Amino acid sequence: MGAEVGFIEREYGTTQLAFYFKPKKETAMPIDLEKFKAAYAKWVEEGLADFQAGKVLEVVKRYPLIVSEDVPWTPYRGSPSEQTVALITSGGLYLKGRQPPFDTVSIHGDPSFREIPKTARQEDFGIAHAHYDHSLAEQDINVIFPLQRLLELEREKVIGRVAETHYSFSYVNDAVTLIADSVPKLLEKLKAAGVDILLLVPV
Repeated sequence: MGAEVGFIEREYGTTQLAFYFKPKKETAMPIDLEKFKAAYAKWVEEGLADFQAGKVLEVVKRYPLIVSEDVPWTPYRGSPSEQTVALITSGGLYLKGRQPPFDTVSIHGDPSFREIPKTARQEDFGIAHAHYDHSLAEQDINVIFPLQRLLELEREKVIGRVAETHYSFSYVNDAVTLIADSVPKLLEKLKAAGVDILLLVPV
């Protein structure tokens, strides 16, 4: 899968929005998963004891990163005021009392995702991610999941429509399961919802 890419920037205090992804049928980014599987298995075997001992940074520094020689970007096309926008974060968000939190203990991380309705408010969110400071997000979830900013842009007719459902991942090292299982499921949901633009907010 390729992507149509554009850039629209708007500042709201310390929050900056940049829309830059639109799914498109094109050549996929080349990733050799079989080669990665072997390197990843070795990384887990050699690093598990240190990871469990709390030496996470040392272990992560040895992670066998996937490096692609090509990213199939293409120019963004269309008008945001006529398109549907969805939001995705890697901040480990889940709905308290309605969804299970992410696994924050395993060396593999948690490759699953949580579906977040556009009606969600600050008090609805829990955070399950062991590798960043949650304090600012606990004061204002928009710093990692700017849903209210999107709704403002919708009211101002800058974007056409905010999707009914948005998504959160958390910390994950198991890239094989992420790419082979979770991402295809996510893309099917985005396609079914008629999402044109996906706003990615890495944490």
